[in-house]
Amino acid sequence: MIALLCLGGCSLQKTEAPGQDRIVVTMLYTSELPNLEKLVEDTYQDINLQIERNTPGTIDGETERRLRNGHGSDIVTSTLATGDVLDYFADLSADDYISAYQSGIMHKTVREGRNLFIPLPAQYYGYIYNVTLAQENGLSIPTTQDELVAMLKKAKTNHIGTDENGYVFAVNGTPMTTATFAIATKIPDFFGLSEGIQWLNDMKNGEATFQGSLESCLDLPLEIIEKEYMDPRPFTTVSNVAPIYEKMCNGEMLMAFDNVTMLDQIRENSSYEFDMLPMLSSEGNSAWTVSAPTAYLGINKTLTEKGNEDKLDACRRIFGLLSTPEGQDAFMRDSGATYSYLVDYTPSSDLIPDGIKDCIANGYSYNISIPNDFMRYFGNRCNAVLCGQKDIASAFAEIDEYMQNGGSQTSTLIGTISHDMLVENYNVRQEETEIGNLIADAAKEMTGVDIAVVNGGSIRGSLYEGDIYSYDLDYVCPYQNQIVVLEVNSDVIRSMLSNGLTAMKRNDEIPGGRFLNVSGLKYSFTSPTADSLAQLVDVTLADGSLLDENAKYTIAVTDYMAGISGYSDNNGDGFTMLNVYSSDSPKAENVKLVRETGYTFQSILKEYIIRHNNEGIVSQIEGRITSVDENE
Repeated sequence: MIALLCLGGCSLQKTEAPGQDRIVVTMLYTSELPNLEKLVEDTYQDINLQIERNTPGTIDGETERRLRNGHGSDIVTSTLATGDVLDYFADLSADDYISAYQSGIMHKTVREGRNLFIPLPAQYYGYIYNVTLAQENGLSIPTTQDELVAMLKKAKTNHIGTDENGYVFAVNGTPMTTATFAIATKIPDFFGLSEGIQWLNDMKNGEATFQGSLESCLDLPLEIIEKEYMDPRPFTTVSNVAPIYEKMCNGEMLMAFDNVTMLDQIRENSSYEFDMLPMLSSEGNSAWTVSAPTAYLGINKTLTEKGNEDKLDACRRIFGLLSTPEGQDAFMRDSGATYSYLVDYTPSSDLIPDGIKDCIANGYSYNISIPNDFMRYFGNRCNAVLCGQKDIASAFAEIDEYMQNGGSQTSTLIGTISHDMLVENYNVRQEETEIGNLIADAAKEMTGVDIAVVNGGSIRGSLYEGDIYSYDLDYVCPYQNQIVVLEVNSDVIRSMLSNGLTAMKRNDEIPGGRFLNVSGLKYSFTSPTADSLAQLVDVTLADGSLLDENAKYTIAVTDYMAGISGYSDNNGDGFTMLNVYSSDSPKAENVKLVRETGYTFQSILKEYIIRHNNEGIVSQIEGRITSVDENE
């Protein structure tokens, strides 16, 4: 019998399990969830909830690949998944906690008559702006899109809240944020109206197109880019959110589109006052606020098989607990989410920004619930338009094709591997891994260099035992930075490796992506502590011999590391010692550009696998990268 909790806010009682081993339940999420873990384990002492952290931005596609390859967690963090991956989720329809959620959101989680997910609390999105700068400089708070543009114009003209390039507005450029921004600009004048509701229903049924209906969603972002109020560069690739956060905190950016979590972080670390504005109309309609579930949770269907009864019951008890106000509060404290979808829920604290309270009170709150695989593709195509790589017509034609074909994947068989090579718990950003070695070996061999390095942030997905298809590499190495060959001396190599260790520990506890996986080298380091960064200890060539102080070495790196995007706003991950491209920073000493290869990590890995497939693709942990602490 399933153990259920009172869903009306009653007190929670611990269940004792003396003398029993705890049931381990795994859950994949982008960050640690200490409050939720504590609540679960204090309430159910027979359960051990373990959170495996995963790289932000890849939790959806990589989650599906994990499920299909037998590596799915017990509690699956997904989005509104579509297609055959739904067969990997257990049916929750008969579970009592389903009734705790608002019917509108639960209607969206039903697939083929089965309820497969519960929604995690949501984030509100809107325009975060510097109240102090606005008030001190007589900037009128906008109530329409035209007034918003006028506010940005005045701020730029008078250098109010501008960065070093004169920009006053920012969006971080990740496909999901861009998609949310584009959709949100049209909520007051389309999605919040009857025609938009009908269009959305038709779109979900495959009976509507983006072309001819939604191109205007890019009118506002294109206008503010054209007028140089916003930098288009972040839309060329996935950008680092940190510069926007830092600029907002320092008063070097007047406004940004983001969520309440970002707003709260800025408020905690800035001397300025900040608030959030809703999405504004250009046609005289009411303003709307925007929300989107942080994610959806499902239960891995393998737990419904014989022998997994205890773990399935534990997952359902966790879902029941999460579906109470106490459970929602715990997750919201962990994640910064600000809105619960429970039917009866009152926030434990005032989490709603003043600037959007009226919209929420009057019912003008729009929940974006388009499947994330589609939102990601839509945002990617919008990015291509905003950075000038594509015109709207061709980008929206691709969006319609993707929608109509269901995101079908190219199934070109590349090769086969004998065992799993996993990306998990940010391992490629902290230690030697099989997949890191494989990609570095591919780069070294295919370019013919002495040494190849692969920044951990470039590796976003696992390779699984068995056949490898071309679409697998889209997840493993999704970015299109070109590999270039440089000639350097030993000092540059040491400086490069040292820089790769500087982001292993950050304030958000998520390791940065500059950690270097290597081929042709070995190196060791001391682990970071609360008071100090990791430190490079020793470097040798692959055979253990010392670097020659008088020699020149060829190395394969990405043009990103070599300064193709410059080093401002955290671009280039701080590898200024490799700069051969950027004129905004001093050119690197003892570094020469030998050639641009035309390869990306994705394309070079593909060719390497094809080349070696007959002999078998092998990669092992070899002691290329070691922590001194581990050796002691």
